[in-house]
Amino acid sequence: MTRLGSKVGYTVRFDDTSSPATVIKYLTDGMLLREILSDELLLRYKVIVLDEAHERTLRTDMLFGMIKKIQKIRLERQGEDGILPLKIVIMSATLDAEKFSEFFNNAKILYVSGRLYPVDTMFTIEPQADYLDAALVSIFQIHVNNPKGDILVFLPGQDAIESLTALVNEYSAQLRPQQQKLLACPLFAALPPSQQQKVFDPAPENTRKVILSTNIAETSITIPGIKYVIDCGLAKLRGFNPKIGVESLLLHPISKSSAWQRTGRAGREAAGVCYRLYTEEAFRELEDDTVPEIRRCNLAAAVLSLKASGVENVLEFDYMDRPSRASLIRALEELYALGAIDDKGDLSELGKQMAEFPLDPTYSKVLIQSKEYGCSLEVIAIISLLSVDSVFFTPSDKRDQATEARKKFIHPDGDHLTLLNVLKSYWEVKGDIEWCKENFINNRNIKIAMEVRDQLIRFCERIDMDPKSSCGADTDNVLKCFLTGFFQNTALLQPDGSYKSVAGSQNVKIHPGSAMFGKRVEGILYNELVFTTKHYVRGVSAIQSAWLPLAAPKYFNNVKS
Repeated sequence: MTRLGSKVGYTVRFDDTSSPATVIKYLTDGMLLREILSDELLLRYKVIVLDEAHERTLRTDMLFGMIKKIQKIRLERQGEDGILPLKIVIMSATLDAEKFSEFFNNAKILYVSGRLYPVDTMFTIEPQADYLDAALVSIFQIHVNNPKGDILVFLPGQDAIESLTALVNEYSAQLRPQQQKLLACPLFAALPPSQQQKVFDPAPENTRKVILSTNIAETSITIPGIKYVIDCGLAKLRGFNPKIGVESLLLHPISKSSAWQRTGRAGREAAGVCYRLYTEEAFRELEDDTVPEIRRCNLAAAVLSLKASGVENVLEFDYMDRPSRASLIRALEELYALGAIDDKGDLSELGKQMAEFPLDPTYSKVLIQSKEYGCSLEVIAIISLLSVDSVFFTPSDKRDQATEARKKFIHPDGDHLTLLNVLKSYWEVKGDIEWCKENFINNRNIKIAMEVRDQLIRFCERIDMDPKSSCGADTDNVLKCFLTGFFQNTALLQPDGSYKSVAGSQNVKIHPGSAMFGKRVEGILYNELVFTTKHYVRGVSAIQSAWLPLAAPKYFNNVKS
């Protein structure tokens, strides 16, 4: 045993428990990328282990190219100033090992057999028109015919989970008194910790748990007692269209590697069964692996990190899976518009400062500009709340009460200042847990936001910014400041009452969950534009069109200051 922070520590965004005595450190891919900014050859490490490599997150893919280059340089300079070779271990349960080996100069492959019990896999005979209905039927068939073992159901998102939770509760109430009871336990990121914990707690006597989860239960956590898995074969994936700058969040069939990960959840403690709600033929047609994030996401943050790490030509960087040229050029254009790179494509002084913050480039720009607008206190608070999952929690059985409770925080100018009202109220009651429950505020998320805020304050002090400068009642300054980073995320009111985006000329709709839903104002700024069933904007606030050229004169071809 050793005390956390001595020989063993961890570093995640906004939390570092490591120390000079640490010899084994767990850290996220994003934090390792940040360490390269200050230690470009990662000389403090002898061995780097990248686990769950099959997930192919954007940051992990960037790390692959960077540590490959670092390994080569350290090998060439071995012995200089005590430089040692770097050992790299890539690990995964479902990895295309040959592809990784080839990328890392034909590295040795080691296969280690896992401790998985046998799992029988069942397919449907016919395609299922409604995966929720098929999942519900499967749950009760298992419950009636197989008395022992909990059930894990994989679903694509929160809405589907809440719908199926209600259906399971409704039908389980009709079971005969002598039958084993069913306890539906939802599991998704926005769920408060107290409710997430129910997934891990033992079920009451004569009760079987049915865990309804997103792919968070695919690899991130292991739930004891699972014997049956129901796999709907779908997941929500984010995509990005670089031509029009629109993100999408759509249902997609999962990959074969994800299907096998899900199946394996049934064989952790004993032999189990996986029921796939799709045909065997459909399984054979699935892609082998999920498309890596680097091929389907906005690359602005990745390109800024590469530039800050000394990679001058991001178009020629050694990517394992090369993103499209259009995506890279779009990212460079976005960074140029933000002032992070200059006319030659080199990192500007502003860009170097932006790279210092563990934030997306747009948020970094806003935070730095808050010094000029005299509203750092407000901007730090809002960005902290935006950096976590929603601070509002809406239980599916108390939607009306949650909506009513939220009204007291709503600011007429939109979501950014609404979040600020939440935080002010939270401070007034000194973070009282009962107040959070009464007002349907996610206590865990707002506590994390406060930790983020403390870290951002320290970052600001490091670059001689006063994190306590406040605009007081002049909240227009807060929105003007956000425009300096989000000027491309704006839309103007049209004569027919709709909104059209300034960049890309897309017709957009304000998401129903926004404080601005149903309102007509001259213009809006938004945190994200996502296509689900329509082009929805989220995180919306009211602006005046006259503010745009002042916020980004270069982008709007206007030299006014």
